[in-house]
Amino acid sequence: MRVTATSFDAGDDRDYSFSPSRLKLARELRGLTKQQLADTCGVTRRTVSSWEAGDTGRPPLRQLADVLQLPIDFFVADDVSAISKDSVSFRALSTMSARQVHRVLASATLACQLSNWMDQHYDTPDARLPELNETYLEDPRTAAARVRAAWNLGHTPIKNMASLLERQGVRLFSLPPTDREVDAFSFWREKRPFVFLNTSKSAERLRFDLAHELGHLILHRGIFTKRDRKYELEAHDFAANFLVPEDGLRAQLKGHPTFNDIFILKRYWKVSAVAMTQRLYELRIISEWTRRSWMVDLSQRGFRSAEPGGGPAEGSTLLRELFKMAREDGWGSRKIAQELKVHEPEVDSLVFGLAVSAIEGGGQSAPAVTGHLRLVK
Repeated sequence: MRVTATSFDAGDDRDYSFSPSRLKLARELRGLTKQQLADTCGVTRRTVSSWEAGDTGRPPLRQLADVLQLPIDFFVADDVSAISKDSVSFRALSTMSARQVHRVLASATLACQLSNWMDQHYDTPDARLPELNETYLEDPRTAAARVRAAWNLGHTPIKNMASLLERQGVRLFSLPPTDREVDAFSFWREKRPFVFLNTSKSAERLRFDLAHELGHLILHRGIFTKRDRKYELEAHDFAANFLVPEDGLRAQLKGHPTFNDIFILKRYWKVSAVAMTQRLYELRIISEWTRRSWMVDLSQRGFRSAEPGGGPAEGSTLLRELFKMAREDGWGSRKIAQELKVHEPEVDSLVFGLAVSAIEGGGQSAPAVTGHLRLVK
């Protein structure tokens, strides 16, 4: 719905077309309730509800732009379809406030707008995630093996998870700095898969998050998971098998592993020490008693809360190379923000820790994802 009015405020007589959906998006992006926005603007909650419902033709856009820290153009641009909570699998939704959920989803909605801009101006990789039949979907371990086979990964460590997913058309963005306690999440938007990452985590845990969300995208596409633990366990099982395939791990072991072997194995497979210990237990390579003992030792060494001596974080090769090309084509960050009708910080928050972080690979560049990345004529 759009509302046509005759002024931005009492001192401006220009016509404009106001988008109620964008006002709601802006309010949720700032983590405000209707009552809080009403108090700030000196109006009633009913008035804010009327604005967002499109029941009024004269909302004070200049005041709203100042309060919500967005350009006036944002509120008069085309309507936008917000990301639905039902389409996203949050791992710990019970620990998140409603405002936090809305804020994160509003940021994800903006990310989709940025993604659309990228696809409109550059020829980026199409989504090529394998579509598995129900037999494989019911078994995350087999599904992980099928995806590895489809992507010709063999049974060896994945050099760079971020670049691998981007080459397959997955679009990566970062969570807002204000919501760093939120875990990664993913969803499909039309024919594009999206993953949002908490870039404050260690490199190893980011890799596991990427594999976990890949599991959701492949196993649970079109399913409203409703935060059922069953689906989280399936995604976890997929991630463990995708990152550390059983055949590859068993072929590497020479005899029964020791505690010190964990650190060799974790560096080789690029997973956390805790994840490697759990993987050895899941495959019955070590006993429950050994797992518990090693977990206690890892906790005492600080590996349960962090990853001492971990590798460098993986970033987005696609975003880095695309923004480099965009600058060469005259698209600075300010101009891109203007195209999206937002301020520069909004764009920066979507790529924080992704477009500028180091790429893992022993000093070598991550595999290119931009074989088809070029300006759209």
